[in-house]
Amino acid sequence: MFFALTLVLICVFLSAIGQFTMKVGMGQVGEIATARQLFNLDTLFRMFTNPYVLTGILLYGISLVLWLGAMSTLNISLMYPLASLAYVVAAIIAFIFLKEDVTLLRWAGILVIVGGCFLITRTG
Repeated sequence: MFFALTLVLICVFLSAIGQFTMKVGMGQVGEIATARQLFNLDTLFRMFTNPYVLTGILLYGISLVLWLGAMSTLNISLMYPLASLAYVVAAIIAFIFLKEDVTLLRWAGILVIVGGCFLITRTG
């Protein structure tokens, strides 16, 4: 079970880092304000050829493989709530590296997520 929980935590970090790299890549691609812009072939090409976006997708793919490995051992009712820790890691990364403003209310929500994950791991 320890190995499977370790895989889940690695997935959490890979997902959050993947989100960060995709955000950086999309900053380079530019703002997309409409569905028409989003599904424009030029926009799609720029998105899927951006090295940061591709890195994020790769990290998500690795995370998926590890998630499947953990899923072979753990209950989904334990695993899936722990995946919410990616929100916590992503918020911390955004605060530190992207200089995003994280309000006190958001930090409070993050603490609730951490507390919930702590309780879930105590249920065995």
